[in-house]
This record gives sequence, structure tokens and C-alpha cells, in this order.
Amino acid sequence: MLLEQVKQTILQYKMFADGANIVIGLSGGADSVALVHILWRLHKQYHWRLQTVHIHHGLRGQEADADAAFVKAYSTRLGIACDVVCFDAAKAAKEQKCTVEEAGRNFRYRVFAKYAGQNGFIAVAHHADDQAETILMRLCRGTGLDGLTGMLPVRNRIVRPLLFCSRKEIEQYCKQHQLSYQQDSTNFETAYTRNKIRLQVMPLLEQVHGGSAAHIAKTASLLAQENDFMTQTAKQMYQQIRMPQTQVCLQKEPLQQMHRALRLRVLRLAVEEATGTTQNLTQAHLEAMEHLLMQNQNGFVQIVGGWQCCLEYQRLMFCKEQTQKTEYLYDLQLDMPIYIKEMDVFVECGIITEKNAEFCDNDYTKLFDYDKIKKSLCVRNRRAGDRMRLHGGTKKIKSLFIDEKIPKAQRDTKLLLACGEEILWIYGAQTSTAFAIDENTKQYIWVRIMEGKQYERKN
Repeated sequence: MLLEQVKQTILQYKMFADGANIVIGLSGGADSVALVHILWRLHKQYHWRLQTVHIHHGLRGQEADADAAFVKAYSTRLGIACDVVCFDAAKAAKEQKCTVEEAGRNFRYRVFAKYAGQNGFIAVAHHADDQAETILMRLCRGTGLDGLTGMLPVRNRIVRPLLFCSRKEIEQYCKQHQLSYQQDSTNFETAYTRNKIRLQVMPLLEQVHGGSAAHIAKTASLLAQENDFMTQTAKQMYQQIRMPQTQVCLQKEPLQQMHRALRLRVLRLAVEEATGTTQNLTQAHLEAMEHLLMQNQNGFVQIVGGWQCCLEYQRLMFCKEQTQKTEYLYDLQLDMPIYIKEMDVFVECGIITEKNAEFCDNDYTKLFDYDKIKKSLCVRNRRAGDRMRLHGGTKKIKSLFIDEKIPKAQRDTKLLLACGEEILWIYGAQTSTAFAIDENTKQYIWVRIMEGKQYERKN
């Protein structure tokens, strides 16, 4: 019985909580009509609040108008509120330079999300045959494990209660309950890739092996579990080899020794953290990064959005490509945080008369003898001839960068704390002995550097 099957799917995947607000995408086809009817039959038991939303794409003239009128009447008959939203899909596709299908899909989900609000759910009527078609399309284009998982039963607030039901079962349900539905004439046009697969490929597969669509959908469900395990494992491995620097930086050897399937996932996670997206990341990018890593020679490869993946000093780093050196300099004032946009950090300083737990030396905070500082403090990047006083004499900043294994790509932007021409602190590395605190220190000046996000959380 289809109702019981859908009910079990909802409970198994915890699709809706008691009293949930549910927005249902109602096209007027058999699948969405059946979905609305099933949720309507269950809604009193679980105290759900239902609403249907229909998108008029402006593509099929009177046929589309008839669909809109049908869903309004159907929803009213069940006592469910219904809104029809009009949209010029052809115009949007031209403006967005994408297919009409893509423009329509993007608009639909934006509208559904608006109606659902922050706490509501979006129910859509994808079923097992849709899932099989999706998997076949992705196989034909080329895909990995992520693509083979197909559509998930639950993705954020989008739920698919019919995902494990066949089209045949849904049509039988409509017949059993005398539910009429609309037929979209474009579903029979083989100009669309999905329609070719639905109308030409799937019938052949069913002849080869009965129940092919259901089996493909079941395989996608199993692969989704495997993919979830791999994703969680990759995240754990990523955190283990992520070095504690502001910039995304991975330990080389553990990454080299990792299984290739995990290694590529870890590289993808690194790119996502560094650049904020994996939208344009391709398999070719991942393989180029892996080749750089495995050939064991210092170098770099271009990835996405003007970013580079660099191998240097036993670590793999991700940094923004520097087309030219940009100098920066910011004067510091006591008790006044300064934002350094070039590094996305905040720098603040103040004076104390005795050390305490809040102002102790660590990677982000340094203490200096205030009475030894005779000029104003500033933060800047390096200049030609910069030196730092150490025990036994002075040393060029360039040489210290090499000693500290600071990658070449970072050296021109590396943040330095300076007093006049003298360098007090290379952020993330050494401090000068010229301004060090000792037994005669009476006043301490503390300087703290915090990442932009960290500073915002603190305040």
C-alpha cells in the first residue's frame, strides 16, 4: 500500500516533525497530485500545516493556464491553501545564459524556500523513476560517488517522500482514489535529454531486466550511505593534517600516504575552506594538485578563482595568486583595534603593568618592554633591507623567512610588527631581542593579532 510505504519513508528519514509547516510543490502531474493527497491524509495525525505552491512558467499557453486552474481547484477541494506564482522561464534563461529547465528549477526552489520560511519544509514529488533517470544522465556525463547518490530523501529542508515509489505505483494510487491529474505535453518531447532517457532508454532497460528503475534507485540509496561515510572520514582526516595556521596548509607526508579516494576528498575540502567554494573545481584541478603533491618537488599549480596550490617545505598550501606586490602599512594606537584588509586580521595593543593569563605570550599575542619602544608602532609587509635584532647580532628578514620555512608566496604579504625601521615581530615566527621584557621591565605593551572571523566571534 503506497500510503504506508510513504509513511515509513517519512518516519525512517525523519522528514517532518509534529506540527511542521510543509510547502508542497504541486505541478498538477500524477506524482505531485498523489503526494498532496497522501500528506493530506496524514496531516491530522501529525498536526502538519500544508500549503501548495504552483509555478506557472509561461511556456505552454492555454495548457499551462489549465494546469494552474486545476491545482487551485484540487487544493481547494482538500481544504489546502494554494498559491500560483507566474514566471517567464524563457526570458530568465536568456538573461542567465542557461537552459529553460535550469532557470525554471532555480526559480521554483527559491519560491518554495520563501514560502517555507526559516522553519518550514519543502516537499517535492520526485520518485524512483526520476531517481533512475538522474543517475543515468550523470553516468553519461561522467560523475563520481557524489553524483551516483542521486537525489537524497532529505537535503536541508527539501524532502522527497515518494523517492522509493515507482511511477507505476503512483499512477495506480491515483486510479484507486479517483484522482485526476494533468499531462504536460512537453514530457513527450524527446528534444529534452531526460525525456529521451525516460521514453527511449528506460523501457529498453526494463526489457533487459524488470524493475531496473527501482534497482537503480536502491543502488543510489546504498551509495548515499557509502558516500556519507567517506565524507565524514575525509573531514576527520582533513582536521588531522590541517596545520594550525591562518592560511589553509596541509602536512605533505600524511596526505601522500592517504588512500587516493580520501586524498582527493581532502584536497576538495582544502579548496573549499581556502576559496570559499568548489563551484568551478574540476577533476582536472584535483588531479593537478595530486600530481604536484606526489612528484615531491616544490612548485605550484593554478586552481580556481585566481588561487594557487603550492608545495613547499613539507606542506601543501593554498594561497591567492599575487600578480604584483602590494605594500601596506597601518599605524597602531593603544586600545584601538585596526583591521588589516590585506590579511583579513585585526591588530590591537595596550599597556599593562604586570603579566597575567589574558596577556601571555602565544602564537597570537606578544609582550614587549614598553619603555624600550621609542617610536610609534605599525604593522606592514616587508621592505628591502628589513632586519631584526637577535642574540648575537642582526639578521635580514629575507634570511629569517627562509629559516622559518615561510613559503615564497606568503613572504611579500607576511605581516610584520615594526617600530620605526626595526622589526619587532614576524607574525607566526620570531620576535626581536631588542624589545624583549626582562627583570627591569615596568610596563608591558601587548600586541594581539586575530583573524577577522575570530575577532567578530569574540566581540
